[in-house]
Amino acid sequence: MINSMETRTGGYTNGVANSADYLLKLNPQGDAIDCSIERLEGETDHAYVMRIEKVFESARVHNQKNLYQFNSLSLHPSEANKFTDAQMIEMAKEVYLRNGVKNSSNENRHYMFVVERNTEHHHVHAMIHLTDLTTKKVNNKMINYNPIIEKLELKYGLYNDHRKPKDEDEYKKTFKKELKTILDNALTASEFLMLANGAGFDIHHSAKDAYSMTKDGQTFKASDLAVSYKTLKAALGDDPEFAATLASLHTEKPGNDGFGSIGGDFHDEQSSITEKRIKEFNRVLDTRFDTPDGHDFFFKNSNKKAFEYSNGCATFKTSIPMVIKAGLQKLTENGKPQTLHLNGNDDFKRNAWIEFHMMQLDQKGYSLKGFTPTANDKAELEKLKLENPAFKKPIEENNIKALSTEKPDEKSSIGDSAKGSAKEVASTTRDAAAALLDGLVKAAVDVLTSKDTVGLQSEMLSEMRVLAAQAESKKQNAESEHHQDKKSRGPQYRP
Repeated sequence: MINSMETRTGGYTNGVANSADYLLKLNPQGDAIDCSIERLEGETDHAYVMRIEKVFESARVHNQKNLYQFNSLSLHPSEANKFTDAQMIEMAKEVYLRNGVKNSSNENRHYMFVVERNTEHHHVHAMIHLTDLTTKKVNNKMINYNPIIEKLELKYGLYNDHRKPKDEDEYKKTFKKELKTILDNALTASEFLMLANGAGFDIHHSAKDAYSMTKDGQTFKASDLAVSYKTLKAALGDDPEFAATLASLHTEKPGNDGFGSIGGDFHDEQSSITEKRIKEFNRVLDTRFDTPDGHDFFFKNSNKKAFEYSNGCATFKTSIPMVIKAGLQKLTENGKPQTLHLNGNDDFKRNAWIEFHMMQLDQKGYSLKGFTPTANDKAELEKLKLENPAFKKPIEENNIKALSTEKPDEKSSIGDSAKGSAKEVASTTRDAAAALLDGLVKAAVDVLTSKDTVGLQSEMLSEMRVLAAQAESKKQNAESEHHQDKKSRGPQYRP
C-alpha cells in the first residue's frame, strides 16, 4: 500500500469545501462513500460541501491552526479487484482513525472517506478532522505511518514490494527509456504528449511551452527527462498546437488539488441559464471549450475536464489563466453585477484576481473577495495591462481628444493676435504681415494635424509657441519699417 498525507489549515487557502468537492467529482455512491456528516435528500453537491465545511469549521477550537488531514491510501494494481469499496474504506479507517490519531483509538471526530477506481492504483481519499469532538484535543502531530501500513499489509496479505524506496536516478533512467521509445513513434510534439499521457505520465503545464511529468509518484521537469519542447522541436519539427495540447492534458502535481472555485451571489438567477450557451463576442468560453450540458466544461476536442459550473459556482481543475477566464465569463454572462468569492490555493487565487481585472469586471460593477494582492501582484497586473492593446486604446483616445480641444484655442489666440496687430500698420505692410502671419498660423495648425503620434502633444504646442513668437517678431519688424518709411518722407502739406 502507498500512503499520501498532508495537513491543511482550512479557511480560504485550503478550504474544506474545496477538498470535499474534489472527493465528490466522480459522484461516489453506496459503499464508495462514508462521511460522518450525512447528506440530505435532494441536496446538491455544492450545498453539501458547503455544509461539510461549516460543520468542520465549527469544530475548530481556540488557537487551532491546522484543521484536518487530506490523505490517500492506494493499493497495488494487482489488487484492484480483490476488495470491495466497503473493505477498502475499512482499511483506511484502521490506518487513519484507529491507529493514525496520536493518543486516540476512537472515531469520535468528523471524517469523509471516498473510494476511487479511476486509476490503476485503486485508492481511498480521506478527510480527517484533527479535533476530538469529546475531549476537544487536537491531534496536530505527524506520525510514522509505515509501521501501521506494514501491519495492515500482513493482516490482509497485501503486495508491498513496490514500497521499497528507489533511487531518484533509477526512476529518471527508466522514464527516459520509456519516453525515448514514445518519441521514436510520434509524428508531432503534440502526439508525443498524448502518447506519453496514455502511457501513464501525468502532464503538468507550467508555462507556454514548459511542463513537467509525473509517474509512480515521481515528478521531473521535461528537460530532466530529455523531452523539453526544444528537444521535441529538434526531433519532430515546430508544432503550433503544442501549447494548446499542453493545456488540454494538464493535471495538477501530486499532493496539490491545484484548483479552486469562484462563487457568485445570484445562484438561482445563474442556474436559470445553466442549460443555455450564450455565444457572443467570440468568447474564450465558446471557442476553446465544449460542454454537453452547461455544467461540465472540457477543453476543445478533448475529454479533459477544465472546470464545472453548478448553482452559481465554478469549480476548476487547473490554475491555467485561460480556463479561469472562461469560468469568469460563465459566471458573469447574465450581466448582473455581483460579488465573486475566491476559494483555492494561492496560485489559483492570484491568477483569478489578475484575470478578473484584465477582463475589467471591476469597472462593470463586480467585486472580488478572498485574495489580497501583494505589491508584486499589482506590478504584474500593470505590466500585463501595458502589453494588452485593450488598455492602450482608451489612453490614445483621451490624448487625441485633448489635442482636438486645444487646437481651436491655440489657433484662435494666434489669429486674434495677428488681426489686432495688422490693423495698426499701413495697408500694404499690413496686408503683407497678415499674409505672412496667416501662413505661420496655417503651418502651426499643420503641425498639429500632420502628427498623429500619441504622446507628442507637448512637442506640438512648443512648436506653435515658436511659430507665434516668429509671427510677433515679423509683425514688429513690419511696424518698425512702416514708421521709418513714414518718418523719412517727412510732413506732407496739402493746399
